[in-house]
Amino acid sequence: GSLLPNLATFDLTVAASARSLNPGNALAATVLQGAGTVSARVRRVNNGVLRVEGLEAQFPNLSATAAVETQNGATQARFDARLADVGIFAPDFSGPATAEGTATLNAVGQWQVVTAVTGPGGTSADISGTASPSGALDLRILGTGPLGLANGFIEPRRLDGIANFDLTLNGPATIASLGGTVQIAGARLSEPTFGLALDDLGGTVTLTGGRAELALGGTSEAGGRIEVAGGIGLLPPRVADLRIGVRGFVLRDPTLYETIADGDLTVTGPLTGGALIAGRIDLGVTELQVPSSSVSALGDLPVVQHLNPPAPVRLTLDRAGLTTTGARAATGRTGGPSYGLDITISAPQRVFIRGRGLDAELGGSLTLGGTTAQIVPVGEFELLRGRLSILQQRFELTEGAASLQGDFTPFIRLVAMTTARTGTEISIIVEGPLVEPLVTFQSSPELPQDEVLAQLIFGRDLSAITPLQAIQLAAAVGTLAGRGGGGLIDGLREGFGVDDLDILADEEGNAALRIGKYLGENVYTDVTIGSESTEINLNLDLTDDIRATGSVSSQGDTSLGIYFERDY
Repeated sequence: GSLLPNLATFDLTVAASARSLNPGNALAATVLQGAGTVSARVRRVNNGVLRVEGLEAQFPNLSATAAVETQNGATQARFDARLADVGIFAPDFSGPATAEGTATLNAVGQWQVVTAVTGPGGTSADISGTASPSGALDLRILGTGPLGLANGFIEPRRLDGIANFDLTLNGPATIASLGGTVQIAGARLSEPTFGLALDDLGGTVTLTGGRAELALGGTSEAGGRIEVAGGIGLLPPRVADLRIGVRGFVLRDPTLYETIADGDLTVTGPLTGGALIAGRIDLGVTELQVPSSSVSALGDLPVVQHLNPPAPVRLTLDRAGLTTTGARAATGRTGGPSYGLDITISAPQRVFIRGRGLDAELGGSLTLGGTTAQIVPVGEFELLRGRLSILQQRFELTEGAASLQGDFTPFIRLVAMTTARTGTEISIIVEGPLVEPLVTFQSSPELPQDEVLAQLIFGRDLSAITPLQAIQLAAAVGTLAGRGGGGLIDGLREGFGVDDLDILADEEGNAALRIGKYLGENVYTDVTIGSESTEINLNLDLTDDIRATGSVSSQGDTSLGIYFERDY
C-alpha cells in the first residue's frame, strides 16, 4: 500500500497465511489448527479516522469477519464469527456455532463486548463485559444450553437435557475462571459404571474456582429417588466430595434381581480413578431370580469382529467396556475408571431366591471392599428358610448363603439334605453365579449322580425305574439345569385350554393323568384318571383364608373338608 512517513495517512492491504497458530491458549490453539488466511484493508484518512475494512480470517475450524473504526480516540468494532463444528470441544454435538456483536475500546485499553451466540442443541447466550489484550476476561454469560456439552468432562457418565445458566468468566479463558449458577430441570443422567439412569433430574450447580458445587435430585426409571450434594473439581483429576442419599430406590436387572434400597453414600477422591465410595445401604424386599436358561441352548453368541471401526463406534465400544473384537473387558461389566469400595449392605430378612425349583429366604449383611473392578466382599446373606421342589417333591433347605463377587453378580450356595427311602443320605447342592448356578448331588455311600437322583425322587435304584419314571427323571434334570419349561406338556395344556395338565406316577410306576381348571374366580376342579381309579376334586375359596374341598372317586370314596390357611 502507501503511507506518509509520519503515518498521518496510509492505505495498506494485508494478506497473510498461517498454519496451526498457537497464541499461548489451548482453547484458541484448538480453534486455529490447520492452514488459514487473514486479510484486511487498513487505512487512515486526512481527518485522522482509522479504519480496518474487510478484515477476514479463514481457518478450517473458524471463519470470522470484522470492521474497526477509530475516531476522536474512540475505537469501535463489529464482528461476526462462525465455529465450523462444536464437536471439536463437545464430541456429543455436531454443528456450527455463531457469534455476532460489537466491541468498544475503553480508556484503559479494554474492549467492552456485547455478543449474541447461537449453537447446536438449543444453545443460545448473551455475553457482555470486558476483554483485555492480555487475554484476561471479565464477562457475564446468560442463556441456555444442552447439558451434553459437559459430557467430555464427566466421562463415562452422560447427561441429556437443557440448562439455564447465569455465569461469569473472570480471568483467562479456562474452566477455572468460570463462576455462577446453572439451573437444571427435567434432565437425564446415565451412570454406566453401576448400570443406573436418573430421570427428571433437577437442581442447581454452582461454579467457583474450577469446582462445581451440586445440589441435585432425580428419580430412577424403576422407582425411588436419589439426592446428590457436594463438590466436584472441573479439572483433572476431578476430585469429588459428594454425599448421596437414596430413598426407596429400585435397583433392577430384569433377568436377575430387583431390590429397594435406602441409605447414604459418600464419594471422595479423584473421579478419573481412585475415588472411594463408602456408606451404608439397607435393602427392602429383594428378589433374586435364577434364570431359566443361559443365552441359548446352542451356547454363547459368537464374538463380533469390528473391522476398522470409525471413531464414534470405537468410542461407544470403550464406554461399554468392550474391545474392538466385541469381547467384554476383563476388568468389569462396564467401561470407565475404577473406584474403591467400603459399603455395608444390610438386609436382615426378605432376600428371596427363586427359580429352577428354588424358593428360599435369606438375611444378613455384608461389606463390599476392593474396587468396582474387583469387589472383595466380607460377610454374606444366610439362609432363614427355604425349599427345593423337584417333581412335586419338596426338600427343605438346610444350608444357604448369598454374596457378591467381582462384577456385582450374586453368588449363591444352597444345600438341601435328606434321606432317600433306600436309606441313602443325599445332599442337593445349588452353587455358583446367580446367572448360571450348577446343581450337584452328593450321597453317603457315594453313588453316581443319576443313581442318586433316581433314589432321591423314586426311592429305588436307577435300574429299577420304569420308562415313564425315566422321562420324569430327565425332566427333573432339565428343571435343575435351567432347561425346563414344560415342552410337550405345556403345549398340550395350552391346546386343551386347561389350567393344569400333569402326568403322575406312583411308587410302582403306574401312570395317571391329572387335568385341572378354574370354573370361576374362586372355584377350581381337577380330575385324576389312573389305570385303577378316577378321582374328581373340587376346591371352593370361601375367603382368602378359608377353603372348602370335596372329592369323589370311582371306587366310591368321598370326602369333604374345611381348611384354614394363612401365609406368613
